[in-house]
Amino acid sequence: MPSELLLVVDDQVWHSDIADTLKVITQGSVPGLMQDEAFFKTVRISARHYTQPYTTFHSKLFVHLDPSLKRAMVGISRDVVARPQIEVTVSAPNIDVLRKFLSEKALYIRGIIDEAQIEMRAADIRKHYNRDMSRKFLSVVGYGLKVPKQIQAAKTGKDFVWVGTNLNEKDLNIVMYTLPWDGKSIADEQKFVAYRDSVMRINIPGSRDDQWMQTTMIDGVPVLFSRMRDIEGQKAFEVRGLWEMRNGALGGPFVSLTRIDSINNKLIVAEGFVYSPSTDKRDLLRTVEASLWTLYKTDSRK
Repeated sequence: MPSELLLVVDDQVWHSDIADTLKVITQGSVPGLMQDEAFFKTVRISARHYTQPYTTFHSKLFVHLDPSLKRAMVGISRDVVARPQIEVTVSAPNIDVLRKFLSEKALYIRGIIDEAQIEMRAADIRKHYNRDMSRKFLSVVGYGLKVPKQIQAAKTGKDFVWVGTNLNEKDLNIVMYTLPWDGKSIADEQKFVAYRDSVMRINIPGSRDDQWMQTTMIDGVPVLFSRMRDIEGQKAFEVRGLWEMRNGALGGPFVSLTRIDSINNKLIVAEGFVYSPSTDKRDLLRTVEASLWTLYKTDSRK
């Protein structure tokens, strides 16, 4: 499965304190969710048990000692046995060097695997997607997104599209809209919350006049995690957080990517959010996040 990770570790390493660092890498909590959910569903085996049945895992992390090395290193291989597939190998000459290296590179290593898993999902969506919804984005916003086939419902506004599955559980939603770009940095959480809440208030109301979607706040501070990142060669401002229905009981996690269209002086904002109060949400959120990676531009509308 896309979120599974095979962890192949030398026994000497696993039975040391380094096992705790490996658990941080593989079992650390995904940011922006309402409850703790590990980054990966991890299967751990010792190096001596790595045989043919395990070779086709989509994601693999090897950690081992090699006394012939002079320093620790990370190697990355793709599509070795299966397609798509990523193998990350961490090697070090001894336990002490490995301990220090993993402590310094933990987030980097986890990020490589996490990004590869999103890429795998995005590649699958590009092959199997709802073409009607893709055309809806193009016609209203001028930018295309490919979304999972189970997304069937759509609502449009001014330079705004909302598509979703319309389910009471495991409900997937994706929105896209554009805003004028003032030429300033897009890595601004305060500005992001202001325009997000303004757009959602207009376009995603509740059943009563005093209800609309908004960013969740605690003591007036938005519940967010943000960073600038490179997605397939393009800079994007990624924001993860929680949404709620004002004066209502609905809520859940969201992930948003804001990109710059410098030619047309626009910001393109694509967001995925989920509603599934009785289930885990990691894989649901990763599914809509993968759709955000499929953004494309057509010359049919400037």
